[in-house]
Order: sequence, then structure tokens, then C-alpha cells
Amino acid sequence: MLEDIGKLEQVDKTIADARLVTSFLYAHTRVLDLMREILGRDLVRSGITRFATAYLNLKSLQDNKKELARLFRTDELNDWGYLKKEKGKKAIKVVRSETFWKTIDNAINFFEPLANVLRRMDSDVPSMGFFHGSMLEAKKEISVRFDNDESKFKVVWDIIDKRWNNKLKTPLHLAGYYLNPYYYYPRKAEIEKDGSFRAAVIECTTRLFDDEQIQDSITEELNMYQAQQQSFGHDIAIRQRKNKNFNPAKWWMNHGTCTPNLRLLAMKILNLTCSSSACERNWSTFEQVQTKKRCKLLHDRMRDLVFVKFNSKLKQKRESKCRDPIEKEIDDVLADENNEFIIGAVPNANAEEEPEVNRTEQVGAKAQLHDEFIPQPPAKRKRPMGPKKKKLRSIRSLMRDEQPEASASSTEAEGNQDDDVSMHFGDSTDSGDD
Repeated sequence: MLEDIGKLEQVDKTIADARLVTSFLYAHTRVLDLMREILGRDLVRSGITRFATAYLNLKSLQDNKKELARLFRTDELNDWGYLKKEKGKKAIKVVRSETFWKTIDNAINFFEPLANVLRRMDSDVPSMGFFHGSMLEAKKEISVRFDNDESKFKVVWDIIDKRWNNKLKTPLHLAGYYLNPYYYYPRKAEIEKDGSFRAAVIECTTRLFDDEQIQDSITEELNMYQAQQQSFGHDIAIRQRKNKNFNPAKWWMNHGTCTPNLRLLAMKILNLTCSSSACERNWSTFEQVQTKKRCKLLHDRMRDLVFVKFNSKLKQKRESKCRDPIEKEIDDVLADENNEFIIGAVPNANAEEEPEVNRTEQVGAKAQLHDEFIPQPPAKRKRPMGPKKKKLRSIRSLMRDEQPEASASSTEAEGNQDDDVSMHFGDSTDSGDD
């Protein structure tokens, strides 16, 4: 959804202008030091995805609007002469443009409600019961930010509905929304009128329980949950379900005792996460432990190593709870080579436009390019094997000897050389015939 919104013409131009400003500020050491002195922080932050990065940096520009205007008015920046160059002129033009700041506000109004949903869902906290309701609230918040003028946000709503209807309205998502008392009881009439939610609960029941008796009892217990009978109607249950930050699975554990089978179903669904990030981190941990050099570990030892490594990461995550979950952990933003807001280039911009190529053809093309552009060492010539030549005597030794002996020795050496040459050509001719 964030990617599709980022491809809108107005939002795309805003991101490009913002990238131009940040790439200018981070391209010069003195300008960067002056910016950090005035702002007191870094302007660029890296997100877990490219368009999460776009949102974080647009939000950072919006929060530091006054400080950036003051930065471009400082005498130091004018005296250094950076603003007289082409990039400097473009950057100062963008910062002083009111249209640019208005488009930033619009882009953030599109991005921020969905980014807040991403913050809650992309974590290890059980969130299946909150996804559907959070998406409804995000759409409503976008509408309110544009004063309910449908012409301003209709395109974004269409983008959200396209992805949402296609991927994120599964029986688990709908059943989680139905079984979350925070959303169900205030909107009970609307939810019951739309039969898809109860149908999703029935489908999850048939998939999770094979016993027909348990399936029938869950169907009957749904009526007690709907009518708010017995333990569902206690004052403490009503008070606790109104808190958005509560855990609905624990609410069912405490107040769903009158419906034991439905309680078990609700706890199974509401304890699920909406993100596979934890599984992916576990897989990456296995890849770090089980390498090509160390591939003969016993299963028990490998599990122990993964357990220790993964739990150390969980400990570090628990110690840094105040960190934004959609922000990428890096030591320095300047060290992030894929940060387009610093390098000024979009990573893998043409990846989607390239046709799919077979992996073997890609490997062959890379090997061919490697052979073309990297000079290869010349091949060694094979010398034919033959009898070793006799070494010629040195000039000094020849001068010491008498003239007849020197002429005789030279004549004998020339004869030996002729014999060797004839043998050499004879060998090469025979090898060619073979």
C-alpha cells in the first residue's frame, strides 16, 4: 500500500524534491555539521522498507521546517559558496517553496495512518484481533485529515481496498475482528448484519476442530457471546473491554469461562501475530549458525545455539522498547549505502521493468561479461620436449684458448645447434600429423 501511494505523481515528485534537499545537506561535511548543530539531530532515518524510509524522512522534514529555513539563511552557508552551485540552488529553491511544504503535508496525511498500522502489526505482539479494526480506523483518519472531501483521498482509498480485499480479508482476520470485544460490542448491529464475519468464525471452527460435537457447541456459544450473557455481562468484563491497549486473548481467558469451547477458539486466533518477521529472524539465525564450514552440527546442539542467539536478540529488543519498530537499526545513516535520501539514487529502480530471465542465463551472461571486461592472463606456450642443448662457452674462455681450438669448438657447437633445430621442427611436424 505504501509503495502504491508513493507511485502517485504528486507524492513521487514530493519524495524526489525531499531527496534533493537531504542529499545536498549530507554531501558536504561542513554543511552536515552546521545542520546537526541547528537541528540537534539527524534529518535522515532509514526504515525497514523503502517507502517507510520515505515516510520517516518526509515526517522529519515537516517537524524541522522552521530549523531548515533558518539553516538556509545562515551567513556561514552563504559564505561557503555551496548555495551558488547547481545542487545548492535547487535545494534552497525547494526549501523556500510553499507548494513543496503543502505537498509534504498531503503525503504525510496519506502515509501516517498506514504507518501507524504497520507499527502495531509488524511486531511479535499478538495483533490478529486488531488488524481489521485498525485498517478501518486508518481509512477513517485519512478521510478526516482531508475534511471528508472524497475527491482528495479517493485514489488512496482505492489503493488500500485493492490490496486489502485481495490479501488481508482472510477468515482469520475477520474472525479476529469478530472475537475482539473492543470492536464487536460497539458495532454489534453492523457486524451481525454483515454475515461474512460470523461465517469466518464458522470456517475457522471447522478447520481448527475436527470433532463435530465441539463445532456444534461453539455455534451455540456464539449466541451467548452475542447476547452478552453470564460472565460476558459482568461489570469488570465491560470495563476492561473498553481499553484499546488490552490483550483480547487474556480477556477471553478471564471472562469466557461460560463458553469453554468458544473460549479456546478465541484464544487460538487472538494469540496470532500478523507478521512473519519473527519466523524470518529465526530462519536467518539458523543460517548464521549452520554454515558451509560448520554443517555437521548435531540437531540438539544447533537448537541450543539458535536458542541462545535468538533470545539474546529478544533481550536487546526488550531493552530498546522506545525504538520505532519500523525504523532500521544502523550505527550511522551515512554508512547505509542503500539510503536513497543521501546518495540521491533509488536502489534497484529498474528492477521491476526488467523481464524475468532464467537463472542459468543470468549466470552465463555474468560469466561472459566477466570474461570480456577482466583481462585474462596469457596462456603459457608448451615447449616441445627434446634433448637438452649444450651450453656455449663464454667469450673469455674462448679468448684464452688458442685460435684453432676456438674455431673447432665453434664449428662443433654450430653443428649441435643445427641438429637441435632439425629435431625441433621434426617433432612439431610429427605432432601436427598426429
